[in-house]
Order: sequence, then C-alpha cells, then structure tokens
Amino acid sequence: MFKVFTRKHKAIARLANQKRDAQEWGEASELYKQVVSIVGHNREGFRYLVQQGNCLKEAGKPEESLVSYQTAAKIFDDDSDLHLQMGHLFKLMGREIESRFEYQKAFNLDPKNDHARNEIERAGDLAIVRKSYSYGSVVEATHTIWLDVTDFVVYVRHNTSLSGIQRVIANLALYLKRAALPGYRVVPVIPEYDNYKIFSTSPRSFLDLVEIFDDENVSREKIDPLLNKVMDDRVQVLPRHNDVFMVAGAFWIYPHYDNIMHLRHIGMRFGLFIHDLIQIRMPEYVARDATEKFNIQLSDVLDISDFILANSEYVAEDVRKFLAEQKNYSLPVEAVVLPTELRSSGKEVVTRNQDILDFKNVDYVISVSTIEIRKNHKLLIKVWEKLREELGEKVPALVLVGKWGWEIDDFKLYVEEKGYIGDWLFIFNGISDVDMEFLYKHSMFSVYPSFAEGFGLPIGESLVYGIPCIASDTTSMPEVGGEFVRYIDPFDWEKSYPVIKQVIEDPDDLKKWREWIQRDFRPKTWQRFCDEFYSAILRHARNLYQEPPRANCPLPQGEFILGGTHDILNMARSGDRIITFRSARQRWWFPANSWGAWSQRRRAEIQFISDCADGEIIDIFVRLHREASRENDPVVILNAGRGDHAYYLSEHPTVFKLSGKVTGGGVVRINLFGRGKFPSNKRFIGWSGIAYCLQGNQEMTLRTYSAIVQPGRHPSEVPYEATASVELI
Repeated sequence: MFKVFTRKHKAIARLANQKRDAQEWGEASELYKQVVSIVGHNREGFRYLVQQGNCLKEAGKPEESLVSYQTAAKIFDDDSDLHLQMGHLFKLMGREIESRFEYQKAFNLDPKNDHARNEIERAGDLAIVRKSYSYGSVVEATHTIWLDVTDFVVYVRHNTSLSGIQRVIANLALYLKRAALPGYRVVPVIPEYDNYKIFSTSPRSFLDLVEIFDDENVSREKIDPLLNKVMDDRVQVLPRHNDVFMVAGAFWIYPHYDNIMHLRHIGMRFGLFIHDLIQIRMPEYVARDATEKFNIQLSDVLDISDFILANSEYVAEDVRKFLAEQKNYSLPVEAVVLPTELRSSGKEVVTRNQDILDFKNVDYVISVSTIEIRKNHKLLIKVWEKLREELGEKVPALVLVGKWGWEIDDFKLYVEEKGYIGDWLFIFNGISDVDMEFLYKHSMFSVYPSFAEGFGLPIGESLVYGIPCIASDTTSMPEVGGEFVRYIDPFDWEKSYPVIKQVIEDPDDLKKWREWIQRDFRPKTWQRFCDEFYSAILRHARNLYQEPPRANCPLPQGEFILGGTHDILNMARSGDRIITFRSARQRWWFPANSWGAWSQRRRAEIQFISDCADGEIIDIFVRLHREASRENDPVVILNAGRGDHAYYLSEHPTVFKLSGKVTGGGVVRINLFGRGKFPSNKRFIGWSGIAYCLQGNQEMTLRTYSAIVQPGRHPSEVPYEATASVELI
C-alpha cells in the first residue's frame, strides 16, 4: 500500500510541476494540494506546501498562498527559500513590515541567499546577519533616519583622500554594519535639492565606496567605478511622518532647503550637525563669497531645524549664543563630541610610497591640516627659520600634510623662492590615510597652530598614535587635547618659539611626554561617537513625537520683515537679528531670491507664528507685486481668516493691508489667490515684505507704520558704511 501511495503522489507531483512550468497556476496549486493530502504535513509534504503557496501567489490568491506558507513554516521554519517567498508575498500584499521581516529572516538563515540580500538592500537596508532579530523589532523599526551623504559624494568626485568632515560621514555610514537602533533604520540618501527629490542609494554600494579609502593605493581608477555604482543605485524615496532627515556634512553647499521645509509640513523631522561657525565668527579666514553663502544657508537651515548637534562643547555653546543673539527662537542644541582617532587597523603600517618611506629614519615634526590662512602655517615657518638660525642642522625637518586651501599663494611663493621645500620643509598633498598614519607614527611630535577650529581632529589623532602635540590655546582645541597637549598662542609666534624649541632640545622630556600619553591617554573611538550621535537623534526625535510640525518662524509685531538673500546679508553686516519670512512660505512658492520669493501658482499660502493669542484680530501688511508687463493689472485676493480682501496687483511692490485672525498656537495663515491674466504662467505673485500688529493698539500700529515707511533722519544719524576696506598705497 505504501508503494502505491508513493507512486501515486509522485505521478501527481510530476503533473503539478508540468502545470507550474506551463504557468497554469490554478491547476498546479490544486495538484500540489492533492500531493500534500497524500503525504501529510511532514518534511515530505513541506516542499509541496511551499510550491502550492508559490502557485497560489502567482494565481492572484494571496490569502490562500499565505495559509500554505504558514502551514509549511509550522513543519520546518528554518528554510531560507520559504521565508524569501513569504517576503515576496507580503511585498505584493503591501505589507511592508512583514515583508522586511521575512527577507531578513531568509538572509539570517542563509547569508548566501542573494535574492534576499537584494530585496533587503533594494528597500534601503544593509544586508547583514542580525542575530537578535524578531518580528517585534521590525514592527518597532517603522521610522527611518535619512542620512544625507551628498557632501561625501561631491567631495570624493575630486579628491582621493578624506578630510575631517568626510571622515565623520564615512564612519557614520560604517556604523550601519552593526547598528541596532530601536524603532529606526538608517538609510544613506543623495537628494537633488533643486529638483525637490530625495534619492536613497544602496548602503552596500556606499560602504564599498567608503572603504576604498582604506586602500593604500586608492586612486581615481578605483574610486570612480564605485562612485558611479552609488549613483546608479539611487531610488527616489518619500520620507514619512516622524522620520528624521539628518545633515552631517557641509550644509552650506546646497542651493536651498525648500524640499526639507515642505517635508517638515507633513511631520518629517530635521536635524543638523554643525562643525563650526568660523565662516561668520571669523570671516577674515574665509573667502567673502563663502561667508555670504554660509550666512544665508545657516539662517535658512536653522529656521527649519528641529534640533542641532555640534561636534564639540565649544561649538554647541557658540550655536546657542548665535541663536540668542541673531535669532528670535531657541532650539535644542547638544554636543556630540568627535572622536580622537582615525579609522586604523592597529597593525604595523606598511606603505609603498617611497617618498613617505624615506622619512622612517629622519627626525621630523608633522603638521596635518589643509594648508590655508586659518591654519597659520606662517607661524611654523617663522619658528623654523629662527630654530635653524640658532641650532643649524640639528633642527628636525618640518612635514606639512594637507591639500592647498584658500589665500595661500603668498605663503606658497615665499617657501618656494626661499628654497625651503625639499630642504627642511616637505609638503604632501592628497596622500592616503595609510601614508598619513605612517608619518604620524614616525614623527617626533606634531604641531597644530590653527587660529580657530570647530574641533581640531589632528590633535586627537596625534595623541591616539602616542605622539605628543603642541597646539593652539584657542576655541575648541584645549577641549580636544586636554592635559596631554602643550599649548601656544597662535597670534604670537615669538612666545610660541620657546615652547617648540624646548621640546626639540630636551629629548628626555619628549620621551617622558610620549610615554605618559601612551600609558594614560584614552581615546574616544568612532564607535562611541556613532553610538552617541544616533542615540541623540533618537532621543530628540522621540521628544517630538507628539509635537505638531511647524517651521521656526516667529515674527514679532511692529517690524517689517523681509526675506531676500540681500536682506539677510544686510542684517548680518549690521549686527541685527536675522529674522526673515522665508520659512513662512508654506505652500506653492519658488525658492527665495535676492528680494523675496515668487509664487509658483495662482494660489499660495503664508503661515507664521505671531506673538498674539488665539482668536485675536490683527492688521496685516503684505508687500506684493507681479512681473513687469504692459497688460492690465491682475487681482490678488488675500484671506487671513477675516474674509476676502481684493487688490490690483501691479509691477511696483505695494504694501496691502488686510484684517486677520490668529489661530491656535499664535499661528497666522494667509491664503493668496491671483485672478486675471498674469504676464507669464511661470511666476505669479511676488512677495517681498510683511508686518502685523494687534488691531486697535495705537502704539503698536504707529510702530508698524514707522517700520514700513521709514521716516527721514539727519545725515549724521545715518552714517555711510563701506562694504570693503581699501588701503591707500
């Protein structure tokens, strides 16, 4: 009897396979069902249940397919292909969480399952075996941290070694290999800010790109194919409510943040990691156009931020001070102090660069930084010139490591004409991390005489390698080096000279200093930094769960608020608070321009936070215009909760008055509608100023009118200020 059943079920199974191969899904599923009824719910029947589920899925019967898969799982739950097929089914059913769980389980069971790997990474996750993985952990991970890696991608298009900011992004990405963030996943994104689109890229492809910079022979031939793969793997994504978008790189390089502003309206949260405010605190060390760009972007990005992280306590305090002095709102600001190490294997460093190897048996002092005016290499040249006058050939060589930066032509010309380069001064640009580690480890000590820093990573790197460091005593640098570093005044090379000379002349002291560092210095690791970084994001994000999304746009009564880029620069130059209406562009506005903003459509919306109470009636003054033309003026209709107000809209910016009603939380909403023929169908209503005051308050009304129409003053009260200084030669 057993042999009869065996022959019978095998014959039916062969027929089922034929129907399956012919894509006759319904008949195949019925035949597999017969086989299961014969052999029973056991390991023999397991594979037929899976095939039955596959055919039912293809036949468009997902619920019946799921029953077959679940029955099979009760028999044997450790089959990778079963969970892969269940992942496919849940994906078809639109059940994203269950789909992610099944794909991950398939990969956990068989890390060689490329189909599971591809599905995991297509969804934006990194395919790694996660041992403590449960359905509950997937259900919790309903939110995403979108990590903007644009700065890294832009930088490595033109460079073969990483700078400080790019190292931060690289390590935040490498953390994904072992990240376990309850309630969140981390996905690298490369947005197109100008096109209002956000693209994720494959975490695997991005990590391959990051890790190539650990290769001692990194080159464009190795970088470019990986970079192209990162770009080819991009997929457009749409962040959701309570997701977090995080910018950890150079936020000032982007054209505008309007897409982020719009996504915040639907509840996405936005965090910013600030490295320093040197561009505006010490503009003499930065090109003027860079300072202006930074001023504009900092104002805009703060106006849409939910929280700020900073790379040192010094920078965190500087940001708090900026908000208190230059803005009219506060934000949570938290220091997540950078680590004090390179990505290092800890093994003996081997380099094949003969120019680097030549220094193994040479006494030299190293200075690692971009070679630019702010880094103060001029101090080192002056010190070394005097050292050589007094000590002659006993003076160690000076090795500068870093790419050429801003305002350095005079310095470069000086050292070239003096014949220093290749004699006692050696300069390396664009070397690998392996070569730099070699130079650190074989140096006598390092020097870092920068005028100002947001952190000062090379100080920490020097200490990690057990190499003493002499650094500036300004800004954040003492925070990095602590008691292990000796400090100099970067503004006084003559006072710095004896500090450096003493170390060179006293090898016993240098030896004891080095031994102390190697014995007692405890570096902060990248692992710890990433733990703190992502923990801070999660903490701030959860604190915002119940908070309604809205921009940081509190506008004060009695002031005429502007919104052009030129207005921001004028406020910054004069030391006024930088309060603009730019983040009040709630819907259907183009990016702000030099004077304000155009609406994209006939309809647009303005929303800001007033200092009035819910239900109070206010007078609102809005300056609007249209494009120039000889056509008849169209009409603009404004409504701020007190009925429609209609006005003719000319090409001349005109202030219109209307009555409005304040809603909950002090929010004021103004709906705009353009009626009639406009000069073009591309730009409609131009907005360049806004003011408001409590209706009936005569003092505030007079103040508002005075802000809009400035009264004349005596010329002595309005001094002329030149925008540039010119010396008479």
